[in-house]
Amino acid sequence: MPVRKLLDKETLDQWLAEFLARGYLTGSEIRVLEQDDDQDTDAGLIVVDLSRANTISYLQPVTGGEGTWKVTMEPRESMIELGAADLVNLGHEVTVLGSLLCFLESKSRILLEQAR
Repeated sequence: MPVRKLLDKETLDQWLAEFLARGYLTGSEIRVLEQDDDQDTDAGLIVVDLSRANTISYLQPVTGGEGTWKVTMEPRESMIELGAADLVNLGHEVTVLGSLLCFLESKSRILLEQAR
């Protein structure tokens, strides 16, 4: 069974709250949205607004990925120029995003195991 079938917004909200409670610091806004898909209305997306890159990224389970997740970064409309501190901060935001992906994969694999 795909993990996507087991997910709903409430579960993702709980997972996100648990992740953020671990103390990860980021300037990014992270939130759960309902997926706009008639076939999978309960499968939510996690959206991250990377503050230093002026772009939106969203996280979602990989179809058929046994709990694997991916991040999609939307294209930006214009070039950005960053100084050293802003580049370090963007790197940190991306690192937190990677940690969130790992966390979601771990939670998804546990959820899949419990469903078996």
